[in-house]
Amino acid sequence: MGKVRIYAYTEDYNLSSQHLCEKLGMRKEGLFKEFISFVNNPDGTPRYENTLQYAILKKEWEG
Repeated sequence: MGKVRIYAYTEDYNLSSQHLCEKLGMRKEGLFKEFISFVNNPDGTPRYENTLQYAILKKEWEG
């Protein structure tokens, strides 16, 4: 597919997704504080969550 980088986002409380990213060889690259989640609170206001970014480069997954 010609991709050189794959990335994933997960909330900071989602430990199972973080573990999966790490198991796949991805590294934690950053934390976005109060990142928009595209989900609303019960009162209709936007929900903001702390979101982690994981990534892996083609040269890393090819070994």
